[in-house]
Amino acid sequence: MGYRVEFKGLGSIRFSYGEAGIQEPEETDGYYVVSDDTQMTLFTFEGLIRGLGQSDETILEEIRLAYVDWLATQEAPDISWHPRGNIYHNKRLWHLRAPGNTCTSATRNGAHGTPTDPINNSKGCGGVMRSAPMGLIESWTPRQAFDMGCRIAAMTHGHPSGYLSAGALSCLVRLLLDGEQLRDAVGQTLPLLGESFEGEETIVALLKVLELLQLEIGASECVAKLGEGWVGEEALAIGVYAALKASSFQDALVISANHEGDSDSTASIAGQLFGAWHGVECIPEKWIEKLDIREIMDGLVTKFIA
Repeated sequence: MGYRVEFKGLGSIRFSYGEAGIQEPEETDGYYVVSDDTQMTLFTFEGLIRGLGQSDETILEEIRLAYVDWLATQEAPDISWHPRGNIYHNKRLWHLRAPGNTCTSATRNGAHGTPTDPINNSKGCGGVMRSAPMGLIESWTPRQAFDMGCRIAAMTHGHPSGYLSAGALSCLVRLLLDGEQLRDAVGQTLPLLGESFEGEETIVALLKVLELLQLEIGASECVAKLGEGWVGEEALAIGVYAALKASSFQDALVISANHEGDSDSTASIAGQLFGAWHGVECIPEKWIEKLDIREIMDGLVTKFIA
């Protein structure tokens, strides 16, 4: 849904879809096509699966190599490159769906950034939008999920708000899958941000979400107060707000997609959170059936469970 309106202002969205904005996915050649956010999330997931059962450093290296695989679906690869994973070979991923400049340029340079040795000073949302899989490992504590989420995002995004927002999302997913309520999970994530270098921006963004939820104003106005989602802490905040405000999965995506900014990233984050919180049963089956990447997704899930 968000990919359809990513570069449209709210007025343009309402002109095209009515005052309530976009409400459901739209087909392209019979499918619901995903954006770069979901593409990179799938590559994160594949790298994570390859590294499972090994050291954290091995997991991180497998994810880094998965990002190099992803880049090869977006542009001609280096002549010496050989694919590490399997999903690269599926041509459904060989579509340019507005990939972020930072993700492509940093990965072109090897995606070797770390929190202590940043590759750039970007805090774009290209780190947080792909970090949800790092919350899926049952044996990890929320702190471990937070740390690993930060580290995979820092491969491409060097500003603390670019990778701390990703760590926060991974931590939130882990807590939700452990049975926590989302508001409580936010409360448990804030201290980890407080311990982090330059975590203030992400803390302020999440506290603003909790403040806005107490006000008697519309969701659209609240989202506007949280920003446009182009940077990590704003995208996280909009996704958290939408998931907390929504009464259904559809409602979460409607709130998070209909605004002035990076609609596909904010909607993906809202969907990840609402889904982790309420389970796959909350997602309309008709929305899953026509996903262009369903076969790829189902294959990865099967491998992960095994």
